[in-house]
Formats: sequence, structure tokens, C-alpha cells
Amino acid sequence: MLFLICMQTALAGVGFGSYGRVQVSTDAMGGQGDPVNVVTYGSRLEKDPYLELDVLFDHVVDDGAGFKVVVTPAISGALFHYDGQWGADLALRNLYVEARDFTPLPLSAWAGSRMVRGDDVHLMDFWPLDELNMVGAGARVAPEGWEFLLHAGLNRLEGDDWQLQVRDIPKAGGVGQEPVILLDRQRRIVAAKASRFLATKANTVRFSVYGELHSLPEGVRVVDDFVEQTLPTDFGAMAGIQLSAWGWAPDSFAHLWYKAATGLAAGSELALPTGLGPDYRMAGAREHLWALAANHEAGRVGVMGGAYLRRYTDADASAADVDDRWEFMLAVRPSFYATDHLSLGVEASHQWLRPDGLNPRTDAYDLPQVTKLALLPAIQPRRGGLARPQLRLQYVLTVMNNDARSWYAESDTRHRSNVQHFIGVGAEWWLNSATYRLAGQSREER
Repeated sequence: MLFLICMQTALAGVGFGSYGRVQVSTDAMGGQGDPVNVVTYGSRLEKDPYLELDVLFDHVVDDGAGFKVVVTPAISGALFHYDGQWGADLALRNLYVEARDFTPLPLSAWAGSRMVRGDDVHLMDFWPLDELNMVGAGARVAPEGWEFLLHAGLNRLEGDDWQLQVRDIPKAGGVGQEPVILLDRQRRIVAAKASRFLATKANTVRFSVYGELHSLPEGVRVVDDFVEQTLPTDFGAMAGIQLSAWGWAPDSFAHLWYKAATGLAAGSELALPTGLGPDYRMAGAREHLWALAANHEAGRVGVMGGAYLRRYTDADASAADVDDRWEFMLAVRPSFYATDHLSLGVEASHQWLRPDGLNPRTDAYDLPQVTKLALLPAIQPRRGGLARPQLRLQYVLTVMNNDARSWYAESDTRHRSNVQHFIGVGAEWWLNSATYRLAGQSREER
């Protein structure tokens, strides 16, 4: 089907894009290479295979108004050629329509289901500020030197009878059963962002402010045959700022972020909350995050880096909780480009975790630390740390302290030694992606 679509790209503004990564690895002891991370946003070096396929239909009518349809199925999980199992996890990451140039104003609007993302810390594969998965609608206004974004959406997660509870009851007449919804409460999310651009001949500077509001209505669930439990109204808010600069050299940029979040907004909108308060609310949860990401290209040499510091406390009443924590990670990747197509990267990173409570495996106050050193020879289409598609070998040497090793179960291979090896070969690409973009690249250029 995708082949037929691609054959028609010359017709009717049909386009195709993709993001993906794939690799196979060994631990040099006869087993598979395993990721070793003790922080929330660890190294991306040992990521599992993942694929997004973008199909874009861009239609421009006679008066210049444009309408773009974006469909992005995504596939994750083990590969059939690796485990012999005919199956994979499939999800729709984008399914929306965007309209532009339908008024004289610099306005665009969208409706459907989509990923709403800003800039990321590439070496850790996470988005510190604006990263939402939404079913809803939004708008963008971009007067000269400014950008304003507004998004709103809903979700209803399944699991733990938290937002949705369905039970089978006997049908009328007593023959068979039918499902009945007992609890139905949607999370409501509103997000807004304002950015100011200041451009010079050498570079562009952008300052952004961002915020989110989350809410859940009250609901009643059944916890036993005839026992009901009221789940109260819950709220959350997040506010953050970002300072960015780019343009002084090809593919070069720098980002700084800070955000503070409370309640529901202190966790992922796609994750069921843990660490609830005594009143079954997330109101007491807090998160503070500082992050930076940068890349500089200078001829045959490039340097990429990223770091973050995070403080998180959940909403429960425990003052010494292992889920309450400080965590830190720093990664630096210098690269040397021997030719336009051959590069050698060296990455060094360090992870540090300081939980407020005892490690439940050891009943001790542990301070896990993980250091990684990696060699990354690669073949790519041009010079640059973000040039893709890329074929690469990678050797990752991981050194853990004893506290980090005890973070894993005794039967886990990562518990057996303070030193771990990961030897892999793989590839990564993004081509005309509807989601991934470099710093300074506009949404229309993606």
C-alpha cells in the first residue's frame, strides 16, 4: 500500500516520510545487550527498534488555502527476524487534518489526534517542555517575529479503574452478558505557548513561555460487589520557559529549559498516576526540571551535548519515599568526520540518582551512579552529528557503582557485574518526518 502511495507522489500532493531506528546487540558473553539506566531519561544508545511511517496529503485549492492530512502509524517491539514471533505493537501517533491560509491572517488550525512537540534533548531522547499526545484541536498564529500556539484535548486511559471502569452484567432476560460503563471521566488538557524571535545576520534567538492545565472530574467506581468509592476532582498545572539560539553554523543550536509542574501535570498524560495522596488525588505532586541541549559543527569536528537536573516528589504522605528523588544526567558526544560520509563519534555520559527513601531491594539508602563510554563509527550522507540516515556500529562500556547494580533484581544479568558491555550494529533515520525537526526548522519545513 505504501509503495502504491509513493508511486503517486507526483499526483495530488501526496508525500511520504519516516522516522525509525533498528539495531541488534550482544553483551559479549553470549547474551543480548541490555540498556543500563537509573534515571528517568537515560541514554538513547541502547534503544529498542521503533518505526513511524508518515503519509501526508497536502491539497491547495484555487484561492491558496491549504489542507494537509497526516497519518502516522507506528510500530515497536521485537523484530520477527530476531525472535521468530509474528507480531508487533501498533499505534496511530498522528491522525489529523491541518488547514492554513484560509484567512488573510497568519493562522493555521488542526483537529484530530497528534503528537505536539517542541525541541528535544537528542542524546537522551526526551522533550523537556512541550510534549503532549492529544486528541483534540489547536491553532497557530505567527505574525512577524512571533509564534502563538494553543492546543486542547481529551483522553480516557484504560487501567486500574482510574478513568474508565467497565464491567459485564447479565443481559435482560438473564441470557449472556453485556458490558456497562460504570466510571467515565476524561482528562482535559489545555496547552499554550508564546515565542518571540530575534534575528541577526549571524543567528536567531528565541524566547518561549509555555503552560499546561490538566483536570479530571469527580467519578464513582465500584471496588467490591456493592461498595462504591468516589474519586475526587483533580487538577494540575505546568509552566516553563525556553531560551534557544541557532544559525551561527550548519546544524548548530543551543537550548535551555526550566519547568515547574504540580498535580496531574507532574506526570505523563499517558501514564496512570502513582503515589496518590490519601484523598486519591495528585494535588501534592511536584516536579522541577532544568535541561540543556546543544550542538556545534565546525568542519571536520562536531560536538553535541545534553544535560538535565530533575526534582520529583509524588503526592503520597510518605516523607521518605524512594519515588521522591533528585536525578541528574550529562552526556557529551564529540565527532570527527574523516570524509563527508565516514564519522567517528565518542560519547561519555554520567547518571546520578538520589532517592529520598530506601531501596526496596536492599532496605538501604542507595545512591546509584552509572558512567558510560561509547565508540560510534558511522556511515552517513553528509557531515554532522544529526545527519541521517545513518548506519553505525557502537560499543558501549557501562560502569555502575554497587548501589546502581543493586537497583536490579539479583537474577538480572545487570546485577551480576559492575561492568556491562553493549556491542551493536544498527541504523537510524528521519526523512520528511511529520514530527521530528532540527532547531530553527519551521513546522512547514518538516
